[in-house]
Amino acid sequence: MYRYMALLLVPLAVMCHEGTHGKRFNSLVGPFIASVDRYYMCEPNNRPLPWRWHLRTTHFNPHKPKELQHLTGNITANETFDDSCWGRVILDAWSNNQWKENAFVFYFKNNGCKAFKENIPGLYDLVFKKTETKGTCKMKPGVYELNNAPINWTYPKVPIMPYGHFRFRLTIGRAENLFACLVVECYTVPKVE
Repeated sequence: MYRYMALLLVPLAVMCHEGTHGKRFNSLVGPFIASVDRYYMCEPNNRPLPWRWHLRTTHFNPHKPKELQHLTGNITANETFDDSCWGRVILDAWSNNQWKENAFVFYFKNNGCKAFKENIPGLYDLVFKKTETKGTCKMKPGVYELNNAPINWTYPKVPIMPYGHFRFRLTIGRAENLFACLVVECYTVPKVE
């Protein structure tokens, strides 16, 4: 019996020399590329806040992930945002056809402007760096316009993230005063080398 088994296994091994035909396990977390889908405000009780944005972006092409998106629109500021302010970022994850709130929460009790500059350098450099004086982090009141400007959505302080669909809520203020509640719906996809 074993002799017949050997006669069957040798041709089978020769014919199937490539190994198993399976899929590799895709990671759920890792280095990522962020892309933005839409921008809006989350003002409480439809009360206008001092900071507002009206932005739109080009579509993200998953076949060309290294191609930057372009921003058009404006950010309007009626209060100064500096290091005496606080900032809070809340990321909600989209799962099972609903938002799972507070998936990630980042709170910066002070040095809000510096935290913004270090954590979202692409947006800071594009919009606010040209108004910077002597390296001081201060965003003055005004209208900051963007016209088809390329933006690099990198987050150097957050090197890995779960891949998926997120709602990024940014709130900034000073003491108990809320200056802005801004929302970005974004996606994270695996970074390609």
